[in-house]
Order: sequence, then C-alpha cells, then structure tokens
Amino acid sequence: MRKRTAILLAIVLFLLACVLGTYTACAMYYTTHFLKNTTINGIDVSGMTVTEAEEQIAAEAEEYRLVITGRDEEQETILGTDFDYCFVSNGETAALLGEQNAFSWLFACFLDGQSYSMDTSVTYDAEKLAAVVQMFSMMQADQMTAPENAYVTLLEDGTYGIVAETEGTQLDTEKVVTAVETAVESGKKSLNLEMAGCYISAEVTSEEESLIEAVSLYNQYASMYINYYMSGDVVVTLDSSTFMDWFSLDEENTPSFDYDSVAAWVETLADTYDTIGTYEPFVTSNGETVYVESVTYGWKMDRESETEALYNLLLAGQIEGRSPVWTNSALTRGTNDVGDTYVEIDYTNQRMWYYKDGELLVETPVVTGNVSTGNVSPEGMFYIVYKKQDAVLTGETYETPVNYWMPFYGNVGIHDADSWRSSYGGTIYITNGSHGCINTPTAQAQTIFENIEAGTPVICYTSSTNYGYSTASSGTSYAANSSSGSSSSSTDDEDDNIIIIDGNSSDSSGTSSSGSSTADGGSTETNRIDDDDDDTTSDGLSTGDAEFEITISDETIWSDGSSSGSDDGVIIIE
Repeated sequence: MRKRTAILLAIVLFLLACVLGTYTACAMYYTTHFLKNTTINGIDVSGMTVTEAEEQIAAEAEEYRLVITGRDEEQETILGTDFDYCFVSNGETAALLGEQNAFSWLFACFLDGQSYSMDTSVTYDAEKLAAVVQMFSMMQADQMTAPENAYVTLLEDGTYGIVAETEGTQLDTEKVVTAVETAVESGKKSLNLEMAGCYISAEVTSEEESLIEAVSLYNQYASMYINYYMSGDVVVTLDSSTFMDWFSLDEENTPSFDYDSVAAWVETLADTYDTIGTYEPFVTSNGETVYVESVTYGWKMDRESETEALYNLLLAGQIEGRSPVWTNSALTRGTNDVGDTYVEIDYTNQRMWYYKDGELLVETPVVTGNVSTGNVSPEGMFYIVYKKQDAVLTGETYETPVNYWMPFYGNVGIHDADSWRSSYGGTIYITNGSHGCINTPTAQAQTIFENIEAGTPVICYTSSTNYGYSTASSGTSYAANSSSGSSSSSTDDEDDNIIIIDGNSSDSSGTSSSGSSTADGGSTETNRIDDDDDDTTSDGLSTGDAEFEITISDETIWSDGSSSGSDDGVIIIE
C-alpha cells in the first residue's frame, strides 16, 4: 500500500516537474520574443524577436502613408516614399521587450495582450515633407476662407444682437507642417488638422463679455430719440434710424458719434426750417400776392451751437425734447411766419396798415424814402426792434425830435412827422421823401405806438399795382380802404375849416358825384391838400403863392392856380 502511494506521488511530482519545466522553457523563450497578441504602433509582433519586429516595422515604414483630414472632411494622403521616410532602430523595440513579463506568456495567449505605442526613430527629408504639405489643395489661398469675428448687428425686430463668429477654413501653414512632422515621427497613420489646432480662429467670439456689453449699449442708444419742437405744431423727430449710422464704440466700449454727421444733419434741419433770406408769399391788404424777402424777421438757427448741443444730447443716450438755438425767431410758424398781428407798408401806394389780432387798427397814407436822392426805404420782412417815446432822430445833416419812434431795420423806423410834414401819400416820396424812415401822421403813429409790441413783423414791399390812393393832409381821419383803393373822409383843420379829401362825397339825396362843386352844397370836389411852403402841391403841381382858401357860397369857386375844374385844388369850407 505504501509502495503504491509512493509511486503515485512520484508520478505526480514528475508530471509537475515536466509542466513546470515546460512553462519555464516557454517563459525563457519569451525573454527574447514578444508575447502573443502584442502590437507595436499597430503592427503585430507576436512571437517576434526584436530584430524580427524591427524588420516588420521597417517594412511597414516602406509602405507608410499618412492620411490628413481637414475641417470640411477634405483629405490629403502623404506617402513615405514622397519624402524618403524610413525606420531607424535606436533600441526602442528592445526596450519594449524588456518591459514585458515573460512568465505571463500563457495568459497572453488567451487575453487581449499588450499594445505598445512607440515613438519610432525614423529619418525623412524635412524639406521634401514641407514641400508636399505646401502642395495640399486645402493649403492653397484660394481654397481657404478666413474666419470672421462675432459682431453686433441690427435685427429684423429693430433691436441689436450678436452674429456669432464663423470658423472659416484658413490654415496656419507653420502649424500644419509642424503637426505633420510630429505625426510622421511618431509613426501615426492619420492626422486631424482641427484637433491638432491648425486652423486660424476668430479673435472675437459671441461669448466675449465686451461684445455682450456692446450689444447692451447699442440697444440703449437705439431706443432713444430727440423731438425737435420747431415752434407751432411742427415737430421733427431724430431717431435711431438716422443717428445710429453715426454711432460707434471704441475698444473700451466708449460711445461716440461722428461729429461731421451731426453737423450735416443740423445743416439740413436749418436749411429746411430757416426762413431768413428766403422769399415768402404775402397777401397784401389789396389782395395782391407779393414775395418778400425775410431780412430780419423770420427763423434762423444758430447752427454751430445747435450742433454742439445735439452732439452732447446724443452722447447722453436719453429720450429728449428740444427747441433749437435760434439767432432769429418769428412770432409764429406758417406760410410766411407773419400771423395776424403785423404792420404792412406798400411803397407803390404809400400806404401803411396795422393789424392786431386780425383787426385793422390803422390804415394811413405815409411818406417813405426819397427816391430822387437814393434814400429809398428797405424792402423785406422786418420786425419792430423796440419803441421809444420822445426820441431824437439824428443823421449827418439833421437832428429831428419825434414823439413816437419804432425802428425796424437799423436807423429806419416808423415815426410821426406832422411837425414838419403836412401831406402824406401820393408821389411825395419820389422827390420829397424821407431819409428812409416811414413818415406817419402823428395821430396814426400814436395809435400804432400804443398798441404795438417789440417783435411785431413789418412787411415792406413794392406793389405791382397803383390803386389810386390820393394824397392827404396831416390831421385827417383815415378810413379803411374800399375795394377801389379810395375812400372819403373829412376833418377840421387848425382854423376849424372842414377839409374834404381822398374820395367821393355824396349829395343830400345820396347821389355820388365828383369833379364839380355846386352852390347848393349837394356835392363837392375831391382833392388833395398841401400845407407845405414849397409852392407845390403834394402831387407835384405848381401852386404859385396861392393860399388855398375857397369860399363856397352860391356858386362854384376854384382858386388853385389852375383852370376851373382842376382836380388838384384844396377846398376849404368856412
């Protein structure tokens, strides 16, 4: 029994020794050979010695090719033969063999085994490689698109937003060559240029805080507007549809506006609404439409000051209401900015009207600038600069006190003139006119003075039609004009005589007559008066030294120094 046991034990020990010896022998084999399922850089080197493995790696090197993939899946392939690629052993393979556990050979047969990635030592012609890379289609300038930075843009809903950056396909040549060299030296078979960081990236992305801040500022300014109140009901709105083209942000997001663009807009605004220097239509009291230059009365913007003010308002970035800076302004804004309170002077007809709030307060003949001496009164739209009572008018050759002085253009103004002038209207102004002022009967000058204010427009023009207004004396009551351009009125002179002037009178039966005088007082002649001492009537007819005093008793009497029935005498009825 003991003998059998000993035999069995001996057999077992022998078998164990055989197995152990065999296992050890195999392990010794794998001290010089790579284990099963071993790869180096993807090459199966199972059971190979270092030399055999290197020969296999070298053989693979002769067939080396590198596939390069671009951003748009475009591919290029490089062959090792294109740039003299070959493997050179520097002990890397032997080092890998030394790292393996030879006694794990049995497990390696059944498990996945070991995969080594080795930086193989290779040689190649770097210049040839670079030249091959430069020839890639994706490396040509006309095949590359540059990246675009993210930017702020106006969206369809009227707000501003960010347009994201675009990647483009522009490659960094130096980075591509370097990445290819690295892949070649490590024996890689593929290279993704995007993963290798070879593309030029946009400098500004949609995630940058400065761009997000810029969008906020753009939207702030885009929501603002400025209402310009041009007087009256005229409102001009300057909004973002116009001024955002002038707007910009610097690198630090500091807002600014193009000053020249602001100035150009103000110029356009002023050109549109300024009236100084323009010719405006005016309907005269006689129904005629004349075009009168706005000389001092009207609107004129201070363009420089307004540009500066607008620029600062825009920078403030807030909704504003504003009236422009005017160097000249009118009382109203409309067809001619005159309104219903104004003085009207017709040089042709030597007539002046004063309307206040649409009501005619004064209609009177006047004497304007002396045409024969070149002292013509100015034409245009002006305004009463101020008014002064008991003023003294002075010039190179005169010093004249007046009761009512209302200048409207330099030294030209409206004033009373009864102290030296006894007749008004007609053609007196041609040879015996003023130095340019509007000589006015004292009573009418007083009425105007007491009712007018500084700033009231004065419209002076030359009518194309002479409406036949007659000369009238001072002290005369002046009625409103009829459609024929003449009217009748009477007053008492200094001697309480009745003076009939400027029109036709009616007899006791209501019948109108002119051109004759009757003994029964039924009608009277219409004539002009002249109290000057210059031996001429106000219409220029010679009177000699006649004293125009005619007594009407029972017959018609004429004593104007001309033939009976003349139209130029003065009839005084005692």
